[in-house]
This record gives sequence, structure tokens and C-alpha cells, in this order.
Amino acid sequence: MQELDYYPEYIVTFEGQTPEEAKGHSLPSPDYDIAKSIGIEMAYDYGHDPDKNRIFYRTVIIASTDWVEVGDDSNYEEVIEQINREFRPF
Repeated sequence: MQELDYYPEYIVTFEGQTPEEAKGHSLPSPDYDIAKSIGIEMAYDYGHDPDKNRIFYRTVIIASTDWVEVGDDSNYEEVIEQINREFRPF
């Protein structure tokens, strides 16, 4: 398996909502300070109380597996299982 790529994501929600409650009414950003400052501006622009803004963080991890040979009659369930074994070291 190749090296993992990590990407930080911050999301600002308004009016004390969680990301799930915001349902797309939020501001994603790769940087905390940018998320915070733009979130404050947006809260004022849309009439929200910026003190009720919440910032959440998560890491998006992208992993690339080794190549697995396939053909016209490949059983992709077996291919996926072979790839998944790379993620299970034990």
C-alpha cells in the first residue's frame, strides 16, 4: 500500500448547530483561522450571532492500494477483498 494522504477540514456552523444539523448551511475550510474569520463575516452578513458559530475539525485520509490485475471475467468482490486485506495488518 502506498503512503496515506491527510487533508485537514474545518467547518463553521451557525446558530450553534452541529454539521449534521446544518445540512449544508456551513462553511468548509482547510485552515482554522480562515474558517473562523470568514465564518464571523458570514454570520454578520446573514444576520446570525457570530458568538454562536461553532468550528468542527476532521481529517480526510486518502489511501491508494497496490494495483490488482483484473480482466473481463474478474470477480470484483474478490478484488475488493484482496485490496481490503492491505488495510488489515493482522
